[in-house]
Amino acid sequence: MSDTVTVPEDEVHDESPAPQLSRSDLNKSFWRFFTSFQISWNYERMQALGFAYAMEPVLRRLYPDKEEYAEGLQRHLTFFNTSPIIGAPLIIGSSIAMEEAHAKTSAEGVKVGLMGPMAGVGDTLTFALYNSIIFTIASAWALQGKAIGPIFAAVMVLIPYFLVRRWQFFFGYHQGRNLVKSIATGALDRLSEAATILGLVVLGGFIPSIVKVVTSLTYQQTVTVQGRKVTQDVAVQTQLDDIVPYLLPVAVTAGVYLVMKRFRLNPLWAIAGIFALGLTLGWLDWFAPALPGKK
Repeated sequence: MSDTVTVPEDEVHDESPAPQLSRSDLNKSFWRFFTSFQISWNYERMQALGFAYAMEPVLRRLYPDKEEYAEGLQRHLTFFNTSPIIGAPLIIGSSIAMEEAHAKTSAEGVKVGLMGPMAGVGDTLTFALYNSIIFTIASAWALQGKAIGPIFAAVMVLIPYFLVRRWQFFFGYHQGRNLVKSIATGALDRLSEAATILGLVVLGGFIPSIVKVVTSLTYQQTVTVQGRKVTQDVAVQTQLDDIVPYLLPVAVTAGVYLVMKRFRLNPLWAIAGIFALGLTLGWLDWFAPALPGKK
């Protein structure tokens, strides 16, 4: 009697080690993302082409079989859209980790599960908070004729954005499937709300130095001087400055914000509206950049 045990052919597993990614593979993927993620943006699949292009070196290494490789590309050509600064590199790194573990369903689930929450927090942190503060400071210097303005903006955008994206990419890769668990949606919501409040407070402080609105309207008042009644022209702006300084710039800024929020107005239309309103009121001599005799 033989002691040999026959194993059914369909239960024989290939014990050869699965291909592993090298640091070079990861760097190729990151640089593809960094240099071209938004170039192929389109209205059909948004950032899907950029995502698949960044994943291609990884998929080619992990799936030597052409059919599996093609399947991987198709898997990452589905609709994708999130914040390109904070969010996208994190998700790509995590998806790479899923593909390396041959957890194809998880790789797709990470994209779907994180792109929405990360879009909200990423756009808030970068555009509503960071960009607004950096470009407000840079604009203030530029309006004073200082070359440090554009230099400051370029340095504070290019360098931090690169470092933040690279850190996210490798953090997402090392975290892998635990990424979704380690970042709770509630925490993202609280972070987004806090960032919005901070951004509005900071921007509010810059309104007087950026928004120039002065009314040139006057009114007449009669006063008694040494027993004689004298009629004087009083500048409305002077009275406003004595009571509530910078009321008009704040009111204009708040008005534009409320209109944009109420009617979901495109910023370009808001700019065009302010431009037309400024021309009209300036032509009527109701408002001006400064009172006569003031710079």
